[in-house]
Amino acid sequence: MKWTAGKITYAYDEEQCTCGAALCVEACAQSVLDANEETDKMEIVNTVQCIFCKLCEEICPTKAISIQGALTLDDVVHERDW
Repeated sequence: MKWTAGKITYAYDEEQCTCGAALCVEACAQSVLDANEETDKMEIVNTVQCIFCKLCEEICPTKAISIQGALTLDDVVHERDW
């Protein structure tokens, strides 16, 4: 599955998801992700709530999640000249 919001692209490879989806679902504070008990895979249930924080990507042990174009906190802090 893949979706784009502006310049940010979120991609999820369901075949690569083999850990039971517990880590990414727990990491998502926005409730974008849920674990499907039947397939033991992660599901994206609310794309509108995603803030592209990349926590799910960083914690995924199988690298099934990829977020391209998202800003990190360091990017935002360094862009501002205060």
